[in-house]
Amino acid sequence: MRKQPIRAFGFGLLAASAALYISDQTAPERPIELSAQQMIQRLEAENYVVQKKENEQTEKQLDSAQKETTAPKTAVQSVTVIIESGMSSNEIAAKLKESGIIQDQAAFNQFLTANGYADKLQTGSFVLKKDMTEKEVADALTK
Repeated sequence: MRKQPIRAFGFGLLAASAALYISDQTAPERPIELSAQQMIQRLEAENYVVQKKENEQTEKQLDSAQKETTAPKTAVQSVTVIIESGMSSNEIAAKLKESGIIQDQAAFNQFLTANGYADKLQTGSFVLKKDMTEKEVADALTK
């Protein structure tokens, strides 16, 4: 077998690799520009929960309307929480704290572990209320 064709082939591979490396380094990266609505759609498509904050004027109107009403507030806010496969009980507790369902992530995780709920957590979408007890939340997530 002759050495010259093998050397030429090796040199060709080296030159092609160098050319690809240089062209990749000089190509400018363009950031993806999305509107707020497009970002929300992409996040919701990947099962993220998007909470929209209302503008200040609407918040002030709601505050003044609540002060004017004397009836006690009976409606409890519900939140949809999505539990994905492979999430640990600590990650689930963090998601529940972020959603406002629980107050203390570590205490809830300890409750799950101590009462045997940590191994029984289910995946899926759960509608939980903000006034639920730890036991009610744990029961809802294990059914």
